Amino acid sequence: MRVEVLYLGGGENVVIGELAEAADGRIFFEYHQEWLARGTELSPVYLPNSLQGSVTTPTPEFGPLFGLFADSLPDWWGEQMMKSYFGDKGIPWNRVTALQKLACAGGHAMGALGYEPPLSGGTFREELTVEVAELVSNAHSFIHGETGEMLPGLLRSGLSPGGAQPKVLLGFNDDFSESVAGGGRLPEGYERWLLKFDLDPEYELGREEYAYSLMARSAGIRMAETHLLNGAEGSCHFLSKRFDRPGDSRRHIHTYSGLTHTLVRNGLEYGELMDLTRVLTGSEAEVEEVFLRACFNVLAGNEDDHGKNHAFLMEPDGTWIVSPAYDLTRTSNPLVSGMRAASVNGKSVNVGRADLKRLGESQSVRHIDHTIERVLEAINDWPRWAEQAGLSPHRTEQVREEMPGTGA
Repeated sequence: MRVEVLYLGGGENVVIGELAEAADGRIFFEYHQEWLARGTELSPVYLPNSLQGSVTTPTPEFGPLFGLFADSLPDWWGEQMMKSYFGDKGIPWNRVTALQKLACAGGHAMGALGYEPPLSGGTFREELTVEVAELVSNAHSFIHGETGEMLPGLLRSGLSPGGAQPKVLLGFNDDFSESVAGGGRLPEGYERWLLKFDLDPEYELGREEYAYSLMARSAGIRMAETHLLNGAEGSCHFLSKRFDRPGDSRRHIHTYSGLTHTLVRNGLEYGELMDLTRVLTGSEAEVEEVFLRACFNVLAGNEDDHGKNHAFLMEPDGTWIVSPAYDLTRTSNPLVSGMRAASVNGKSVNVGRADLKRLGESQSVRHIDHTIERVLEAINDWPRWAEQAGLSPHRTEQVREEMPGTGA
């Protein structure tokens, strides 16, 4: 199977290169010369423009794809939707290849990349569009309380205890009273939001994540716009604006995991993330943004700060910045190992203020104490953010007691 990789940023539709699967299962990629002539580096660590000819990943333990393309694969929830799609066609999931998954994502992948099987018709994407349209219709009814039923089987198939929240990309009008599928062109006045469904209001996940977004913004962290949408039977859905899809444009985004071929289960080291930020962005201000997030994640108890939850965004001129923060909420023991996903100076347990200060000093960060104090001030104002989010007093106090930074 062969798949063309497209660059869809800034309204363009340009072929970057081609992916092909060999008989032994390895996947090769080759840049088109026309793309190389532009000089834009989409993945400078493992897939720089200097690579010649058809190449395969040098890190098969990361997976069959270069990280540039692995970033386009769906997360846990999106994978459940794909499983349903292929299962309906009688294709066992263990027979579905990485290229088929990319082709299924088509033009709806994260960021500015798209994938086009060289077929005249009947692509995965065309057939999936019908399924997504039905999902959006049912989602709209669900979030506006027009039905007491749960979402259809396509949505329910992804649920499991402790699993990722089901989510969908939607376009909303300015007062959130109307929604449409968020993958294609939007009606005038609509914007793209990622909606995480609150299917079990008892746990207050939507309200909690919204409160965390308010707290992070107060600490000075670069955040996407967030919103809460009340639904049926006490549900409250969390929305974050898609920063890689402004208007009808698209922006290239690359996660730390994809850039460095780091598996999520292997975590990351904040010092290495800051080193990469310095090289990629050339900006000490961006390095300090990462340090600020390290302080927040440690002191606010977000231990799920793995390589897919840190990303870089390409500016229109080809330079890089740290993307707005996302997936900031209280988590513990994400790797089922008793350790946080991102270590600080090699420490993954009992990380505290002294460790953060040492990290900042090792990276020559300015205003270390001020940064830590600003984060602590935001964290100790937790009851305010929880009240704004409508979090129950019981859960408010429970989270406050779990955050390492409260009372510090």
